[in-house]
Amino acid sequence: MKKTIYSLSISLLLCFSANAQNSLKSAWESFLKNDTEAAKKSFEELAKQPQFANDANLSLSLLAELEQKNDDAFNYFQKFYVGNKNVEPYLSALWRSPAVNSSYSKIRPEAMLLMNEIVKNKSFDGSLNAMASSVIGKHYLNVKKTAESEKAFAQIGNLDHWLITSTFENISTSGFDKNYAPINHPQMDAKFTGKKNVEFGWRKVPYLKREKWFDFTFYDDSYNAILFAQTFVNAPSEIEGQLRIGVSGSVKVWVNDQLIITEAEERNNDLDSYISTLKLNKGYNRILIQIGESYAGNSNFMLRLTDNNGYPIPGLTHINEYQPYQKEESFKAQSITPKAYAYFKNLVAADTTNYLNQLLLAKLYLRDDFVFEPRIILEKLKQKFPESTYLNTLMITLHSKEDNRTGVETLQEQIKTSDPQSTYALRLTYSDYYNQENYDKAEEIMMQLEKRFGEDEDIVSKKIGISGKRNEQDKVFSLVEKAYKNWPNNRNFSYVKYILEKEVKKNSQAEGVLVKYLNDNEDYEYATVLASAYFNKGNSKGGLDVYLEKLKADPVSTGIYSDLSEKFYALQKYDKAEEYINKAIALAPYIGSYYHTLGKIYEARKENTKAEEAYKKSLSLNPNYYDAIEQLRRLKKNKDVFSYFEQPDVVAIIKNAPKAQDYPDDHSVILNEEVQSVVYENGGSEEKHFFTAKILTQKGLETYKQYNISYNSDQNLNVEIAETIKSNGSKTPAEQSDNQLVFTNLEVGDVINIRYKLRNYNVGSLASHFWTSFYFSHGTPYVNTKFSLLISKNKKFNHKFSLSEIPVLKTDADEFDLYTWKAEKNAGMTYEDKMPPLDDVANILYLSTIPDWQFVADWYNNLATAKARSSYEIKTLVNELFAGQQLNDTQKIKKIYQYITQNISYSSVSFRQSGIVPQSPATVINSRIGDCKDVSTLFVAMCKQVGIDAELVLVRTRDNGQNTLLLPSIDFNHCIAKTNVNGIENYIELTSNFLPFSSFNNQDIGAPILPINKNSNQLIKLQPKNRVQNRMSYQTKVTIKDANMYITETNFCTGSMASSIRSSYKDLSVKDQLKKMKEEISARFPDNEAVSLSFENLDPKTSVSDTLKATSAYNLLKVCKPVAGMNIFSLPWTTAIPPSSLTITDPRHFGIDLIQLFWADRTDEQIELSFPEGKKLMEGIKPLSIDNEYFSYKLNSFPKGNTVIVKRELIFKKDFVTKEKVNDFNAQYKQAVEADNQQLAYK
Repeated sequence: MKKTIYSLSISLLLCFSANAQNSLKSAWESFLKNDTEAAKKSFEELAKQPQFANDANLSLSLLAELEQKNDDAFNYFQKFYVGNKNVEPYLSALWRSPAVNSSYSKIRPEAMLLMNEIVKNKSFDGSLNAMASSVIGKHYLNVKKTAESEKAFAQIGNLDHWLITSTFENISTSGFDKNYAPINHPQMDAKFTGKKNVEFGWRKVPYLKREKWFDFTFYDDSYNAILFAQTFVNAPSEIEGQLRIGVSGSVKVWVNDQLIITEAEERNNDLDSYISTLKLNKGYNRILIQIGESYAGNSNFMLRLTDNNGYPIPGLTHINEYQPYQKEESFKAQSITPKAYAYFKNLVAADTTNYLNQLLLAKLYLRDDFVFEPRIILEKLKQKFPESTYLNTLMITLHSKEDNRTGVETLQEQIKTSDPQSTYALRLTYSDYYNQENYDKAEEIMMQLEKRFGEDEDIVSKKIGISGKRNEQDKVFSLVEKAYKNWPNNRNFSYVKYILEKEVKKNSQAEGVLVKYLNDNEDYEYATVLASAYFNKGNSKGGLDVYLEKLKADPVSTGIYSDLSEKFYALQKYDKAEEYINKAIALAPYIGSYYHTLGKIYEARKENTKAEEAYKKSLSLNPNYYDAIEQLRRLKKNKDVFSYFEQPDVVAIIKNAPKAQDYPDDHSVILNEEVQSVVYENGGSEEKHFFTAKILTQKGLETYKQYNISYNSDQNLNVEIAETIKSNGSKTPAEQSDNQLVFTNLEVGDVINIRYKLRNYNVGSLASHFWTSFYFSHGTPYVNTKFSLLISKNKKFNHKFSLSEIPVLKTDADEFDLYTWKAEKNAGMTYEDKMPPLDDVANILYLSTIPDWQFVADWYNNLATAKARSSYEIKTLVNELFAGQQLNDTQKIKKIYQYITQNISYSSVSFRQSGIVPQSPATVINSRIGDCKDVSTLFVAMCKQVGIDAELVLVRTRDNGQNTLLLPSIDFNHCIAKTNVNGIENYIELTSNFLPFSSFNNQDIGAPILPINKNSNQLIKLQPKNRVQNRMSYQTKVTIKDANMYITETNFCTGSMASSIRSSYKDLSVKDQLKKMKEEISARFPDNEAVSLSFENLDPKTSVSDTLKATSAYNLLKVCKPVAGMNIFSLPWTTAIPPSSLTITDPRHFGIDLIQLFWADRTDEQIELSFPEGKKLMEGIKPLSIDNEYFSYKLNSFPKGNTVIVKRELIFKKDFVTKEKVNDFNAQYKQAVEADNQQLAYK
């Protein structure tokens, strides 16, 4: 009996447990379906059951996080913390969340208690103790309790005595894998040459960051740079343990010259993010760190040497001076996965249905700035819960880490749509209404939030904002007073209180508000506001004391030294200004702007020799520092560089402007177009552009009423003049938004006048080079056009005209030579049908200091090859893509092509305007969006991962001309890839998800390209030998009945012809496909009926062949015209040449660009023509056969029973007709047109 009762009890317990587990899962499903009320109720019930209380409380904490109730999130986690014996991995996963600590500065008393508990708990891994000590230290630092903060920071146990170098090149992560000299030269007397050929060695730094992170940004210009740090650790005996490091940037770590950590991806993570086993020899051991920055935005590290539990190894000392050490040759370092990752990975593997564990693992990854791994987790969950607000908020965090603004905004809109009453949605909606100036609606949303949160800091801030926009002054004053009284340490409330006292109440002691705030808060920005207040009142001592106090507290801050120097300079206290800028230089001796400041100080003291040396030093560190260039020239009493040029006299130009009757066929005339370009000896170039045009007609007005100035991301634009000038001389400034000008009140007869300056900021190996082009031919007539080049005598350059040489006038201009090319009174080019692109017919001046095309190829290879290196994301993706498959190289290439074109969205952004550097393949995989160079680099990286030879190819697309880029430059606008398998080259276009593999549009063939390899000493033309032919083949049956044609048609398309149909039809419903077909037929036959349409291989994702098949049926109505007892009709060729496709007028000035006529390489059609019973053709179809160097055309027919078979074939052979052969070509082309459109009759 007892046994029966026991068994029954066990059964009931198991049943209860299973039901409770199902209840937990059900609650999570409610949570992820946005039913937070039901989820909360279920979690609260489960929290009452001891065996499920921990999971329930943890779930409630995450739910409170979603609802933005941070106190509740913390309190629920505290219940979990108390009740769980293994909280360590959960602390790691939630470290930067409201459950544990979401603040990077001050923390609440409850959080401080938790941090102190963590510090004391030595059963935790030492990482948690160190992180808690860091949080405590930052808190005390921000409330200005220096002693307490120093005590907390000292508990971290990091190494902080380092020797460092200056910077080495790392544009596009190109420096990560390079064997830079510091790796093998640890001696103090070692000398290195880094970026911009700057020479330096190892150096100590006088101060360190208080938070213990070693931050290179305090000591150098660390952006797009590799920097090294080394220290020498003395061990009392041979010791094995762990090396742990957290970074901002990429990282490599060597111990005794053995590489033990390497991570190419740039991340901003926490301490101990990367862990390796470690062996220290007895005596001194060299530890060398390489940190790289190209997109992380920061460059720092914190390194700890610990035992296997993460606590600092006792007995170690370290020194920032070279010490002899023993190279490591035998120890095999092992990478160690942090404990929290191993814990949650095991839980997820054991139970794939547990949503909580998956989310905690995703949050752990996100905390350490990983994006690929959490994306996999979150996207799988989103497949089941596509509208989950909580999942979407995590995905928004992920997209933010990728700088994927489109992804962020898309998900924000989804949250507002699918979960409009969530706190997240309400806050977004409030911001929308506020930004739209709909303050009534904004207030309604604010009131909903107030019901949830009460009148907290955020609500009061919103009330102040709305009342301010409504000009409710008294209400604003009242709210500010309330806010400041309740939250005096809120920096925003303190600031508005200060402004209220200063600007409204005219309180002479208003700065007392800032003083009170700064007494309790570390805030340099507000300290500068206080200092300015003192300076504005004439209290220089008070202002300077603010800066001096900040330096005393934080002597590593180079920016404060620089700011203080500028203040002393403004006060004409030049000795003090020199003292403090030299202190900045002592910390950061390779920042060009500091020497510029020093030069100004010397110049003010009339110490011109020293000033000149300082300015030159500034320019040696930054050749593009144009302010230093200008001041150095003024100091040396050199002329302003632009004064060497003859300046256009706009008044005289307009006075002598031609009248409208002088240009009866034109809509405007360019009175003057001019560029004045300056190229300095050691890098840096700038240019002024002048453009003056007269409006002759209304069409001309439409052309010029909006004017866009073209400039790139590596240039700075300054519009000096943009105006409309009336006939009476009055001027109206144009409206300007960046490079967009709008000429308001523009009228026929007015003149627009523009002058702007561009400064170029080339970097890396391009920093010392210059290249440009200038058009001496226009589609618009001009009176005067001129290009002038002022270039250092020591700077070699080449120039070349595309058509006809214009004589140059060369004059001496001190240390420069001045070259001027000028042309006058050009009638302008007249547009001709199917003429070549402008760059092929205009007279263009090309100039370049770049020595050859191999230099360009090497430059881009250096940038892009580094990005195409292997990575965790690449390896994982390739392994998934080829798992269990035995494929040859060609099949692998096709599979990679298929993956990229079907999974990565192409973002069409100008090659130059989006920046010349491709994104890393890992970023493209994670964001799933990229431009041409991004997807091509991903392709190359994936090919290399599977052992296939692949490279990038830069392209100047054919619509920009074939006979262009006459001198080396980087003026490409597209990027593709190329593979080489068994000596067979394949060019790959990756920007279309419709284009079959190894296909190109005819419009791409013949474009100038530069393969990025070691043997690219000249441009070549894109002529892929193995490309798929762009072909269309039609089999058509036409039955004539009454006046109608009843047609069934089968169409086979390959190459770009298949791509064209896919792009038009793939995403349409069957109904819309028919509608689309009817619209296309209507272009030739307006009266028609679309009957049916079906496709095979329409969707590239599911197609089994690249050949697209379409089967259709349609009727052409009333196309047979009765005339004198006969019926007249034309054959309904799908690919018939329209009579209007080419118009030739004499005299013809340009050749014919045939790619504008022939989109396919080959088209062939066969029509089987059936007549009504008893009817037949009156005359046979006229056959035609043409075979010339440009195309071949065949048309013939023959009877077949009661039908007539008509065959047509057109093959495209050559893409350009010279102007001398235009008429001959046109005559034969017209024959083909007439054959296609010949009138037939039956009776």
